[in-house]
Amino acid sequence: MANFNENNHQSLKLGIMHVIATKKPPIRMKIQIRPPWLADLGFVYGAPIYAVPQQDGLTIALHENAAANSGGKLLHVSMVREKPFIVVNLTQNFSATGLTTGDFLAAKYEYGVITAKKLPDAQKYFVIGSQKYNSFLQFSGEWLNDLGFLPQVVTTVAVADKNITFRIWDGMENYKDFVKFARSSKCQIIQPRKNQHITTLDIPSYILSDAGLCAGNISGVHCEFGKITMFKPDLQTLGL
Repeated sequence: MANFNENNHQSLKLGIMHVIATKKPPIRMKIQIRPPWLADLGFVYGAPIYAVPQQDGLTIALHENAAANSGGKLLHVSMVREKPFIVVNLTQNFSATGLTTGDFLAAKYEYGVITAKKLPDAQKYFVIGSQKYNSFLQFSGEWLNDLGFLPQVVTTVAVADKNITFRIWDGMENYKDFVKFARSSKCQIIQPRKNQHITTLDIPSYILSDAGLCAGNISGVHCEFGKITMFKPDLQTLGL
């Protein structure tokens, strides 16, 4: 993720929230919020906050912030491993949000206010980070293996506006023919790799840039075996 200026309370950050279900009865939905910049935005341990339901989302505001109102639920910022932590249980008080287990939300963080809106359906969401001042994103985990993106498997990358498609390649045994195909179809070539027993797929800045993606952007992925489609949701339509 892009660096956050701790001295600038007007800085704005984008993040991702995920609606999950509790593991023990009574089963209920909840959102856990713990980005590293919470304290910099005034959400320090013990601070009273209001969680206010919105259609397909919610707003969280410091008690003294004008965005807080009586329509919300009073909570307090907790502390986990010496870092501020917010948990919002989606009880009947939040039935109007239209959220369900598994939903992802785009979260806009400003000083004293967090605004979250439901994102389009996707298997996963990421925030594009940076590496050596360039945009960078890494996919990692067992889910890559499940989709056939195994270490050393050749992968083609097709880039369009706000869209990147990754496919595993098994159509030609001759690597030279494969390279000719990639060049003729204007595809890039990358390979998954193993990093300490974890499969990773690094997406460099030039591929992200060609798709109109940069550090700080939110991106989602649709997955099927042998194919990953990465896209940039339109946050303006969500009101963010």
